[in-house]
Order: sequence, then structure tokens, then C-alpha cells
Amino acid sequence: AAPAAIAQETGVTVRSVRVLATDVDVLAKFYSEAFGMSETRRPVDTPTFKEIVLNSGSTPALAKQATSTPIVIATRAKGGPPAGGMAALILEVPDMDAAIARATAAGAKLMRPVAKSGEGLSYAFLSDPDGNQVELLLRR
Repeated sequence: AAPAAIAQETGVTVRSVRVLATDVDVLAKFYSEAFGMSETRRPVDTPTFKEIVLNSGSTPALAKQATSTPIVIATRAKGGPPAGGMAALILEVPDMDAAIARATAAGAKLMRPVAKSGEGLSYAFLSDPDGNQVELLLRR
């Protein structure tokens, strides 16, 4: 069986993707402005650790109804791993130029301009305001 079919048969699914931040509120605002996501909840909000869950949707109500995998913005622990390793967050976008323009206007930096993969996908790499790499993909 194909790998995807095997994962479904075992019940394994991607529940969320965690993105670490030195300032969780600032980074959540970036993802809202850059990619049209909204906050759905705050499972943890203490003086030393915070998590903000975001999902696709221009309002919290729409984001709560979204069936896509949410992003969890969480506090980067002091002395924890630095930002900027290989891209951990990959977002499929409907318009690459518009996505790059919106993300850079919200504070992202373009790290690698649009290129084509061997499979015909367009991709580009950005860094969010906290230095995390974000890969944008466009199917065409």
C-alpha cells in the first residue's frame, strides 16, 4: 500500500505544527497578517510559557471550523534551539506573488526567491519575524 494509505490505516494524522517564538503574540500576529489565519484558542498562557493556536480563516469562527492542520505558536525556551533550521512549516498558497508580498509586508524576509521543483511545484523560502523558515508551495 502507498505510504499515505498506511498512515490512514494506522490512524496516524498530523494534529498540528508547532512554531517556536521568543514573542508568541508578535509571531501570532505575523501569521494572521501574512497568511490570513486567526486564533482559535490559547491552551497555555502562563508567565513563562504560552501557546496560541491559529488556523486558516479570516475570523476566529471560520478558523475554528477549518479542517486544515493548525499552527501552534509556542514559547521558545531560553537556551532552546535557535530559529532558522530547515523549513519546518510548509504552506500551500493559491498565488505565490501575492503570498510573498503579503508576508513581506507583515515582516517576513524573502530568503530564497521562487523556483520550480522537478515535480513542477513552485516554491520559495521566507523567514518569519522570529527567524523560523517558512516554505511556500504553489501547485501548477
